[in-house]
Amino acid sequence: MSENPLLPAWYDVAWSALVLVFLCLAVWSLVTLARSRVDGPTKLVWAVFIIVIPILGSLVWLDYRRKNLAQRKHSEESAQ
Repeated sequence: MSENPLLPAWYDVAWSALVLVFLCLAVWSLVTLARSRVDGPTKLVWAVFIIVIPILGSLVWLDYRRKNLAQRKHSEESAQ
């Protein structure tokens, strides 16, 4: 691949790094989804959402998971 004189070299590196970060985010989201206590059909819907819309799907899943874990922790503390 030849170097484009109109774009600096860091531009290619930055875009490659950004794609790698988003790919890692999607993989991390799918791993946390697989390890979660969510039932099968719901996992399937979340997995499709993460794969079809990787950035938004991953961020929404991780936020949902964080809120769900905090709520579960609070309810367990209340039960004791």
